[in-house]
Amino acid sequence: MKIAFAGDSITASGNWAAAIDFAEVSNFAVSGDSTDALLEMIPKIAEFKPDIVSVLIGTNDFGNTLLNREGTDVGARVLAIVNEFKKQLPQAKILLHTILPRGIEDSGVDLRNRVIDANEYLKLNKPSDIEFLDLWAHFVAPDGLSLADQYVMADEPILKLHLNENGYREWITVLLPILQRMVNAK
Repeated sequence: MKIAFAGDSITASGNWAAAIDFAEVSNFAVSGDSTDALLEMIPKIAEFKPDIVSVLIGTNDFGNTLLNREGTDVGARVLAIVNEFKKQLPQAKILLHTILPRGIEDSGVDLRNRVIDANEYLKLNKPSDIEFLDLWAHFVAPDGLSLADQYVMADEPILKLHLNENGYREWITVLLPILQRMVNAK
């Protein structure tokens, strides 16, 4: 059984192989990647021939000054990635994660509502034959917008973009039962 992780720095920083002992794991996530970059990487991921593909991507589509996309556009791009994985890996199961909450950019730009819009788009338009993990619900702060402080890297008190050790532990806690169910159903 093979599991491929695809995404940006949030996924790239996870030690998935250490947490998952019931499958061969490969992390294809790249720090700074956008939906465009992941779409181009799908053929390389397909060469691994994963049985399960875990996807968390999109936050860099908002914060990148060259892209600066709206929420529904990012949601549509994420679903295009899901559909391309389904096309290139028809036997693989797909696990799609919502985009994590985030704080305010160093420049003062507030992208949080765009993330909410993207996640709503994903929830409403996701294919019925994929697994879906609402990470937003597990990680959102009481303000309903930002990444909760207990999960934030200490050097990001405003940006609140990257997970700390507690954040990865929480993600693994909610992720493992879903992956185990997907493996058992194969």
